[in-house]
Amino acid sequence: MQFFTRFAILAALFFMWALNANAAVPDLNGDESLKEKLTSDGKKQAEQIYKSLSDLKDYKYESILYMCKPEPLESGAGIYFFKRPNLIRLQIKSHGLKDGTVVVRQPDGRIRVAGGPKLRFLKMNVQEDSRVLQTPNGYNVVKSDLASLFATVTAALANGSKAQTTATPISLNRFKQNVTVLQLVKPDGGTELITDRIFIDPQTDAPVEWDVFRNGDRYSITVFENFNANMGLQDDQFKL
Repeated sequence: MQFFTRFAILAALFFMWALNANAAVPDLNGDESLKEKLTSDGKKQAEQIYKSLSDLKDYKYESILYMCKPEPLESGAGIYFFKRPNLIRLQIKSHGLKDGTVVVRQPDGRIRVAGGPKLRFLKMNVQEDSRVLQTPNGYNVVKSDLASLFATVTAALANGSKAQTTATPISLNRFKQNVTVLQLVKPDGGTELITDRIFIDPQTDAPVEWDVFRNGDRYSITVFENFNANMGLQDDQFKL
């Protein structure tokens, strides 16, 4: 009985993530003009970015997830740490009980979840495919390291999708720096539907925003901030 009680509480923590946070909604002005700027084949660039991110020894980023209903509504936030080959640590950011909840993949391969300061009595192992690890837009947090995310791009290209990109970095109001835009489209009954639109910092090859589309409509927006690579993270930081 205790196990199922703890499981239910953890499920609530992750499905609700950070609904009370107050981050600014991304300014999407300018996206309507992207079609005329996506003039180059992006397959080689996608492969190069995947290799670049796979070569990183470790890194940290902060992310905010917005689900589009249809207007963007913040649905999750956290700080994500990664160390090769597959160590991860995610700390949930929220204004409620779930603030400070931590997920790790430890050096021994176990995936552990611990409640934040207000739920410190919660600590348990979970399976990699557990639903409590799934974000509102369907991604698994232990498979959300940047190389794994871009592996889905290269897999889509191998299965018939096409990549379009800007010939050079461009300026958009919501970004401090110029960005390269990489867009995936898939064939659909004689037309093409957008599946992903990724805004990339050309200095680091890391995404600064990743928009997921369903049936041609924007489904979610993930904003990436404060990316820092090759920090010398220690294994002990990935233990609970």
